[in-house]
Amino acid sequence: MISTAPFVSLFLFLLNAQAGPVLNVQHPKLLVVSYDAFRYDYFERNLTPFMNQLKTKGTYTDYMINIFVTKTFPNHHTMATGLYAETHGVVDNEFYDLTTGNITKYSYKLYHYDNNVLPIWTVNEKNGRHSGTMMWPGSAFEYQGISPTFSQQFNDKIPWEDRIDTLMSWFVHPTNPINFGILYIEEPDYHGHAIGINTPEFNKILQRLDNITRYMHDKIDYYGLTDLNVIHLSDHGMASVTMERIINLTNYINASDYTFVGTSPGLHIFPNPGKEDLIYQKLKSAAEQTKTFEVYKRKDIPKKYHYGNNTRVGSIFIIAEVGYAFQNLYDTIKYYKKEFNITVNNQTEFGLHGYNNEAVEMHPFFFASGPAFLSGCKLEPFNNTDLFPLFCKILDLECPIVNGTLSHITKCLRTQPKDLSISTYKIIFAVIVIAILLGSLILVTIIYRKKRRLSHGYRRVLDDSETQQLWDESLIPHL
Repeated sequence: MISTAPFVSLFLFLLNAQAGPVLNVQHPKLLVVSYDAFRYDYFERNLTPFMNQLKTKGTYTDYMINIFVTKTFPNHHTMATGLYAETHGVVDNEFYDLTTGNITKYSYKLYHYDNNVLPIWTVNEKNGRHSGTMMWPGSAFEYQGISPTFSQQFNDKIPWEDRIDTLMSWFVHPTNPINFGILYIEEPDYHGHAIGINTPEFNKILQRLDNITRYMHDKIDYYGLTDLNVIHLSDHGMASVTMERIINLTNYINASDYTFVGTSPGLHIFPNPGKEDLIYQKLKSAAEQTKTFEVYKRKDIPKKYHYGNNTRVGSIFIIAEVGYAFQNLYDTIKYYKKEFNITVNNQTEFGLHGYNNEAVEMHPFFFASGPAFLSGCKLEPFNNTDLFPLFCKILDLECPIVNGTLSHITKCLRTQPKDLSISTYKIIFAVIVIAILLGSLILVTIIYRKKRRLSHGYRRVLDDSETQQLWDESLIPHL
């Protein structure tokens, strides 16, 4: 009889070999890349062929809808937490501390309005995984005493290639490989502000970004990170402003009557005691007359902006219409002239953002690829508050309820059967192979036994006949 022991041993070997990874399933991987101020329609310039191809071949939308106000720090923290600015507290790139009278810029304090608010890299760490943060605003700080496994603070002197090389090394680290990485690139924002978004020099920046994106994906391929999901996005867009469209608020209110915080086109005004109504009325009158900006008392900021319910917002908040700015831009232009060696006249264009998030010029982009996403799948425009639930879904994390929802994105996510891990697929394959082997073994055994029964039966007939003829003819040796 044929022994089944070798097949049983093979089955147990394969099962144990595959069960190990399943019991210790490798965590899903995600990389998020942000390009500061990359407007959604820059792809139409045909300067970014690699990014265009990535976009249309993966999951994408025409544009995302960012939060009010459309500035860098507020929107990056919203993408990281899923919360509106009034909730996470990063209402601008700086804030006025009412208790000390100081203006607080980029710092631990700016990002800790509420210590219960946790960014995605911290949630990932709290679940026993490893995160790597490369220059993302706010990511170098501890949250509830927890730091990312790997982190690089912002340093624009580090070349983009080196940033990517370092980040990729974290994904393949021999002892603490990350499953979540997040990368910030400061362009095209930096040059867009200074040289405008309609110049040949600016277009070269877009081409550089396309090249570095190709470099990034080449590195992903080099390391064999086929299970890595990659999301490319931006925080806001940008619009053009000229010198002749700068609004000088000192023409309407006395600069000694208030403290203002922030940068054009959105300013927080904190009036001196007893001056609030006077300042508000003068600004309201100027806004109605010029039609170049809006003015709100904090309590009257429209609820749809999810912005006014926070004391870091000025008791009076003003925001310019698209294409206009306030007088603090003059000082910034002086810096641009020196830093970029440019000559300025009334028609010189400068890039600006921070306007109403309903303005199309402020819309950012989104596209993604990887095992979690369907290919060639187009989403309706969605809010960037929805990104946090998306990150949690991809990373398989239990996350808190936030201001965003996954429902706007689910149609382009792969269904559960396609989300099976590589280890699960290996188990299924092993089971199929073993089933085929066992089936073949059973079939061979049945045939073998049947043949033996027939053989014994024929021998018995020959023995009972007691005829010498068959022996003489040597039939029996050939049976």
